[in-house]
Amino acid sequence: MPEHRRQGGSATAHSALTHDGAMLGSLALQDRVFEPLLEEIANWLNVEAGERVLDAGCGTGGMTAVLAGRGATVDAVDESLEHVDATVQLVERRRVATRVNVAVGDIASLDYADGTFDVVWCSRVLHHVPDMLAAARELARVVRPGGRVAIREGGFPFRVLPDDVGLGEPWIENRLSSAGVGLFVRSRDLHDSSPYPHGWARLLRDAGLDAVAARTFATDSLSPLSKDEREWVTRQWQRWLDRTSDDDSLAPDRDTLRTLMDSDSPHYVFNRDDLHLRTGHSVYVGMRAR
Repeated sequence: MPEHRRQGGSATAHSALTHDGAMLGSLALQDRVFEPLLEEIANWLNVEAGERVLDAGCGTGGMTAVLAGRGATVDAVDESLEHVDATVQLVERRRVATRVNVAVGDIASLDYADGTFDVVWCSRVLHHVPDMLAAARELARVVRPGGRVAIREGGFPFRVLPDDVGLGEPWIENRLSSAGVGLFVRSRDLHDSSPYPHGWARLLRDAGLDAVAARTFATDSLSPLSKDEREWVTRQWQRWLDRTSDDDSLAPDRDTLRTLMDSDSPHYVFNRDDLHLRTGHSVYVGMRAR
């Protein structure tokens, strides 16, 4: 059994750190859809058996399981007890639990000594943290001299449709993507966030890391999409149908989405043979000076 604890205290079966069940399912689904990409990233990072790795903000454990499967010893930390529970269950199913320790904790205030880890992995978490630079410095603090910190941030958003689907206005996915960025920016403005007006590579350098490198990993999947891929796309689009707005410039695009997602419609998206699910995940890595 992996260790299951709370950093700085005891973990209980029922926590105030609750997440919507649908979101938990979406994260687990995303781990399955993009597992080949996670394997490719782990290969590029050259994570080796015997190394000690921190998965900072582990989510539902997809990368934790991949890293442990390579023979690394992994400490997985997340602020959500539900995510921690999901990670524990996943590594047990993958039979790598003996190499994994799981904890509830805050990546901006880690309960580890300086230089504990060979590799620190942090995926799509920093952009949610109010002070991204302070959090990046905390990640750099716990990596050993000569070790590396890798973050997955940015890239390019997913696309699955042709530019013109013969319904509504062309380039619907471009408009949805742009609107999504606007929603995220406004949500950050509601919190006490410290602006960081620079790129991710600069963030790692400002955190005290050297030899910064980057690579974008692409996913390409053509029709017919797998069951998990179809469900993942459906969940991404359903979010737009679940949102309401007083000034809804996307109302025509929502109507198009409803038609595309209607299995009884002649425009049902998954009856098409010209789908191309593609997306890019950018990874930035920096080394702590020896």
